Amino acid sequence: MSLQHHLIQASFDKAAKQYEQHAVLQKESLSRLLERLGDDLKTAPKQILDLGCGTGWAVPELLKLYPQSHVIAADFAQSMIDQVPQHPQVSARVSDAHAIDVHAQSCDLVFSNLMIQWCDESTVLQEIKRALKPGGHLHLTTMGEHTLHELKLAWQAIDDQPHVNEFVPAAKMADLTMQLGFADVIADSEFITMTYANVIDMMRDLKNIGAHNVDNNRPKGLTSPKVIKQLTKNFEEFRTADGLYPATYELVYLRARKTAEDKGLPLKIK
Repeated sequence: MSLQHHLIQASFDKAAKQYEQHAVLQKESLSRLLERLGDDLKTAPKQILDLGCGTGWAVPELLKLYPQSHVIAADFAQSMIDQVPQHPQVSARVSDAHAIDVHAQSCDLVFSNLMIQWCDESTVLQEIKRALKPGGHLHLTTMGEHTLHELKLAWQAIDDQPHVNEFVPAAKMADLTMQLGFADVIADSEFITMTYANVIDMMRDLKNIGAHNVDNNRPKGLTSPKVIKQLTKNFEEFRTADGLYPATYELVYLRARKTAEDKGLPLKIK
């Protein structure tokens, strides 16, 4: 996916005020990721990096799980960081995931919920590896390749332009993570379907959480009523039994560990 990162940043900055009320998927994803985290980590992390923290939903939950931990809440949108809950064990900072503002080998856990899909995954994973202590853990969620397949197919019947973001397959994410030298890499996925009264509500919801199409080659300008009508017609085959319009997300979970022997030397991707 060819993304314009300045547009992504502007999009999430703009979405911050209404993000809390619209980001139902993000909250569900967070809940599921926290469950897996609690099941996997046997030792409480001293320092946690919540990368792409948004408005800081994960912060109180992470402190419930690990009450002695220090949490660094990092996001590249200032308006998101402004809403992170204040706590003596929390440091909130504006930071780009491609150049994380933390010391090398300083974090026991990097936790990230639905952030890396908006980035160059290889660069971010290398930065995460740099930030982790030897033996440290990575737990994140991202979007898989089958995300919004209904909307994608409905658009394909209209034109061949990219109207829906393309995401990296789970297997490719796992391969990339292993190539970078992580150990115990596990990537798996599940599907979550949200439903809407109409296609306009669906597209508005994507925009309200800052997750609308930001591909370099996306069509510019507003979608005309004529196109919306055709899009709605193309969506008919996907409507649920009660007449709602589905938006299915492939939620990918990625878990990995930095080896105890890893002292931070960079690896090159072949």
